[in-house]
Amino acid sequence: MRIISIVNQKGGCGKTTTSVNLAAVLAAQGRRVLLVDLDPQSHCAAALGVPEDEIEYSTIDLLLDPPSGQFNASQIGSRTWEVAYGLRLLPSTVRLARAEAPGGGLMEAGDRDRRLKRGLEAFSETMDYCLIDCPPTIGMLTFNALRAADEVLVPVETGFLATRGAQRQWATLRAMAARIDRPVRARIVPNLLHEERSLDRDLLDALRSHFGSGVSPHPIRDHLDIREATAFGRAVIEHAPDSEATRDYQRLAAWLETESAAIIEPPSPEESEASSPSSDAVDLTGSGPSEPSVSQLGDASGVREVEVSSRVAELVQRLSPGRSSEPAVTVRLPGQKTATGRIRIVQPAALGDCIAVTGDFNQWHGAGLPLRSLANQAEGSEWVGIEVPGDSEVRYRLVVDGKAMLDPSNPRVVDGPDGKPASVMGATTGRAREVGVVKTDAVKST
Repeated sequence: MRIISIVNQKGGCGKTTTSVNLAAVLAAQGRRVLLVDLDPQSHCAAALGVPEDEIEYSTIDLLLDPPSGQFNASQIGSRTWEVAYGLRLLPSTVRLARAEAPGGGLMEAGDRDRRLKRGLEAFSETMDYCLIDCPPTIGMLTFNALRAADEVLVPVETGFLATRGAQRQWATLRAMAARIDRPVRARIVPNLLHEERSLDRDLLDALRSHFGSGVSPHPIRDHLDIREATAFGRAVIEHAPDSEATRDYQRLAAWLETESAAIIEPPSPEESEASSPSSDAVDLTGSGPSEPSVSQLGDASGVREVEVSSRVAELVQRLSPGRSSEPAVTVRLPGQKTATGRIRIVQPAALGDCIAVTGDFNQWHGAGLPLRSLANQAEGSEWVGIEVPGDSEVRYRLVVDGKAMLDPSNPRVVDGPDGKPASVMGATTGRAREVGVVKTDAVKST
């Protein structure tokens, strides 16, 4: 069974869409495919029309209790959903969000970083492919997926920040190669391409120039058929089998089956030593190493719970001290206290058209408090933020376009007042890490 992990630290790049449609195309070509959803938001189930309230066995069950032998046909049938002939889904649920939290079960396991690899061995004799849809963070779940994978697929939007972020993703994979002590086979898939835009074409050329044969020669264009298929809970090959969108994924599948992936070698001992920082904080100011080192990613007993996204890195690089003579304050990761005892939440504006937050600080009002645009500058338009009271731990959820969800960049999850998972932030989250600088009026308080 060939295992491919589909990963990118940036949300909204099309990981789930790529996972679902590539899996469906491979199945339509006669391959036996297992699609594993490792994202607690359970988007694979939604994209394939699987009702979440009917899911009894999910990825968290496989992680917490890996089987000791091969599954037979009956066991596979009871643990996965057959969403199309040859395509089975092992879905996730919100229970997976607790896996990386203290007491969640995964972090206490001695083989915590190999649990997924062990679990997938039960399918190895009955499946040809396993595609893993990873969460948009570098934590223990993603580390499990990279440990288990034969190769990695990185969907990348043909947008400026996303393309620049691909360089950090490649560097992260190189550090991962050092951690697992073997080369990583990797591919980049340009996604959401608008061929009619000269900027998209230029950025596609830049990707190919930088990553060479590691970039798919067959980009996935931004087709209306893909969006419609997702809305109907289907793969595009089922929704529009004769469309250009389907042909894009068929060409991608053919490339996977006939062409070799790029090889990312681990850094040499000299490179690792030269790039090791003096602390466990990631240097994003441009003055430190150009890529994360092994120590920045952590070892098997303590992989970093939150990996700063490529958008943050780009923003920090543009606004780092020395580029502006104006005073600055720090923007901290969600879940960190400010110096004044208030907690600042910052999210990418691209997360949705209307982004709000609700929690202990507003009696969990359904509509939430709206996050407002950052400073009156071009860079600030990509971020929204708010400050809320935070003398102790505070539970919260984001409300994106009217739908409540966990904070995708905060792995700490507890029960909310309604018994459902909620993100948590506050004093015990840990030492605040500076991830960027903006002007002093960057975040408007409530």
